[in-house]
Amino acid sequence: MIFPELSGKDIDKGKFLNKLIDEELILREAQKLDLHEKEDYKNKVEAFKKDLLVDLYLQQYLREKNTEENQQKYYEEKKEKYTSPEMVRISVILVKTVDEAKDILKKTQEGEDFAEMAREYSKDPSAGKGGDFGFHAKKTLRKEFADVAFSMKTGEISNPIRTGDGCFIIKVTDYQEERVATFEEVKPKIAGEYVNKILKERILELRKAVNIRTASAGLNNPKIE
Repeated sequence: MIFPELSGKDIDKGKFLNKLIDEELILREAQKLDLHEKEDYKNKVEAFKKDLLVDLYLQQYLREKNTEENQQKYYEEKKEKYTSPEMVRISVILVKTVDEAKDILKKTQEGEDFAEMAREYSKDPSAGKGGDFGFHAKKTLRKEFADVAFSMKTGEISNPIRTGDGCFIIKVTDYQEERVATFEEVKPKIAGEYVNKILKERILELRKAVNIRTASAGLNNPKIE
């Protein structure tokens, strides 16, 4: 489209009419020069026709196949993809020795704030955030943490845990049960995934139905039989 500055919802009738007149005048000049007889023009028209037919076919195919009912079936088949695992949120304090860890643990049991203790004593990078280590599924936590954290209740603080990095104390600050996202929650994602799926399947079906030769024909003119 030429004159893009005139496009949009709020074009007034006068501007729109002038645009049509300008386009018609330019079109007549192009015809005087026989540009529509040029090979370049004809090639572009043919390419446009092909693109248009492909686009129209895909639109029609998706209208028939990409229904909410079919998306729902796809969701039911792939529910495991939309399942959030059981997770815990933990805070940690890392010190060098077991004795240090025991001393800090005692202070937390006496009412000292775990986050403040982490900021003051922890050598872990999470110290600046009060020891907050975020939410983790069991498989994303190091084994020494996972075995302990997933056996604790929210608010509980662990005994010292020895590791190669030092000695940790863990506090479970939150917990999330395993849950499956509802269809409505993942509907936009499902829509995109399902479109890609059915288009790939359709292309494979079409390819299997013909014999395609590209070696001798070249990239620009494959032979399809």
